[in-house]
Amino acid sequence: MATRKATPTRVDDRKRDRLALTPPPELRAALEELAAATGQPPATIAVQLLVEVIPQLLGLAKIARAAKAGNAAAAKRALAHMVGDSLAEVMAKQQPQLFKK
Repeated sequence: MATRKATPTRVDDRKRDRLALTPPPELRAALEELAAATGQPPATIAVQLLVEVIPQLLGLAKIARAAKAGNAAAAKRALAHMVGDSLAEVMAKQQPQLFKK
């Protein structure tokens, strides 16, 4: 029976917590397709995508906490704020001349 050699641990890997994710087949296929096109591992791509949506994840957590507490008004405000921020980001990229400081 062949044994698997332990791979050296990078310093970065020891500093970060691990999170096991099991993607559905269509997500795995999309990640593998992008990985083949970019030369990056699927896990790296997944992490990069999740890092990009950190503000949205935090906004959703705020909305969920407010809704769970029964505070519908706070949940609506948090949702409106999150959607407004997202729309402003899209508009700033599409129409940068409107958002010059």
